[in-house]
Amino acid sequence: MAIIHQIRRKYANKAEETVADLLYGTGVKSEDEMEAVIKRKAAEISIAMAILHGGDWRVQIDHEEPFVHITRRLQRNPRSASRRD
Repeated sequence: MAIIHQIRRKYANKAEETVADLLYGTGVKSEDEMEAVIKRKAAEISIAMAILHGGDWRVQIDHEEPFVHITRRLQRNPRSASRRD
């Protein structure tokens, strides 16, 4: 049998290989660890935004509807309908 037929691909496609490389780079072994990484990275971004732009920043992470939202908290304004978290 030729050598070419003995080679087995480790991943089904390039996208799967990229995801595996990203996970390997984070050192994450479980879903709970991945959520902690996401929380830490979002906090790092909010701190960087506060340093760069000033103000108080908040992070909202929802794993049910997968999104991460980082926004500046609104100033207390009696006419504003929004409230601080």
